[in-house]
Amino acid sequence: MSRTLVICLVGLLASPLVQAAVYQCTVNGQVTFSDIPCAGNAKPMDLRIYTPPAEAVAQASKQTEAIEKDLAASQKQRQLATLRAEMEAKTQKMNGEITRYNAQPTETTAPQGDNGGARRSAAEIRDMSRRHQSEMEALNKQITTLQQQK
Repeated sequence: MSRTLVICLVGLLASPLVQAAVYQCTVNGQVTFSDIPCAGNAKPMDLRIYTPPAEAVAQASKQTEAIEKDLAASQKQRQLATLRAEMEAKTQKMNGEITRYNAQPTETTAPQGDNGGARRSAAEIRDMSRRHQSEMEALNKQITTLQQQK
């Protein structure tokens, strides 16, 4: 339960136990209210403080819990959606980089028959794929952690 709800419930339950006297006074034609009698003409006020029944307090508590659960679930869904969108963006970025590498002509500075330039490009793609894979694994781990939370 949230701290605010607990404080409110304790305040509501304790309110019948604490009865503060309020006095109505008329001073120079002006009506004032005070917790101490101001003069001989002070009239004690009959205050009617509503104290909800225990059933109403219990129902309010259940509603508050349901709202808090819904908020937590909504927040979790937003976090999951954000992580999935980040995964998709990283995948698109990697695919774009691979497309750019494939579109580049291979620069062969080695003698003919030695495909050193193509191997360098393939190594760059492999390194980029590994980097992408580690980023995706980290995001998947975050998603799994979120999904396992209650």
